[in-house]
Amino acid sequence: MRIYDLTIILKSGEKAVSGEKFGEQMEKTVIAVGGKLGKMTEMGRKQMAYKINGQSEAEYTNWTLELPESGVLQLDKKLSVDKNVLRHLLVRSN
Repeated sequence: MRIYDLTIILKSGEKAVSGEKFGEQMEKTVIAVGGKLGKMTEMGRKQMAYKINGQSEAEYTNWTLELPESGVLQLDKKLSVDKNVLRHLLVRSN
């Protein structure tokens, strides 16, 4: 297994899922693909440079993950279809 950094931009507002609830969902997803969830850093709500799906503000969160190589693509696909995730970036850490 390799170590990865995952940064996620979540919707903010009334209809958005809370950061805690999304964290629980993330933990289940990472375990389902055979990985381990490491350190989580909430970067808070920030104003974006441009609107994404009508959102001008979003919640930024960063995780350190341990994933098998087969789990990377599965996690990427799950994040791509999640309606609460505006953008995500998954990179291999040294």
